[in-house]
Amino acid sequence: MRTRKQELISDELKPLVSDLMKTSREKYNYSLEDLSKAINNQKNRQTLHKYETGKLNIPYDILFEICRVFNIDSDIFSKAPITEEEKKILEKKMIKDYVSSLRKDKNLTPQIEKIINTYKNASYEAPNNKSELCMKVTDDSMYPTYLKNDKVYFQKQEDYKNGDDIIIAVKNNQLAVRRLYRYPKGIILQAMNPKYQTINVNIISNDMILGRVTSIHREFK
Repeated sequence: MRTRKQELISDELKPLVSDLMKTSREKYNYSLEDLSKAINNQKNRQTLHKYETGKLNIPYDILFEICRVFNIDSDIFSKAPITEEEKKILEKKMIKDYVSSLRKDKNLTPQIEKIINTYKNASYEAPNNKSELCMKVTDDSMYPTYLKNDKVYFQKQEDYKNGDDIIIAVKNNQLAVRRLYRYPKGIILQAMNPKYQTINVNIISNDMILGRVTSIHREFK
C-alpha cells in the first residue's frame, strides 16, 4: 500500500532526519538490519537505506519508531526549518515524553535493545521491581550451578575478574554462561559440565563479554 503524502515528512525535514538516522546508528553500532529488527521489520534494510540517504521521505510513524529505538528527544526538531503544519504534526505525535512512555523501562538503552533483538534467549525482565537483562539457560553446559530453563540476570561491567560467571554469545544466536579465568598465556571460558568444551582464547575484549551474572531465578515444580 502506497503511503499518502501527508503521512511523509517534508523535503525540508528530510536532511535532518537522514543525518539523525546515520549518526544514531553509528553511535550505537547498529547495522541497517539491526534497525529493521528493532522496528519489528516494518521496513527492510533497503528501504531504511533510502530514508537515510534521502532518496525517500520517511513516514512519520517510522520516524517515531526510530526515535524510540535510539531514545531521541523531540526537542531536536524544535528548530528545524519546517512549516507550521508540520510542527503541529510533530507536537501532536511526538511530545517530549513520547520515547519514555513507549519504552519498557527508561534504562532500556539501544545497546540493551540490540541484545534482545539479536539473541533468541535474551529478554528484559523485572526481578524485585527492577528491570534487568536476562537470558534463559537452554542447555546443561553449566550444570550443576545453572540448570536448563533457569533465568540468569546480568549487567555490563567495566572489567571482569577471575572466577566471574560471564555471558557470551555462542552459535545459533544464543547466549550462554561461562566461567572466566585469566592466566599469563590467555583466557579460559569454562563450561562447568565436563561434557562441554572449555574455550581457550589468547585474548578477549570486554566488548565480547555481554555482562556478569548478578542473580538467578529458578522455578521449582
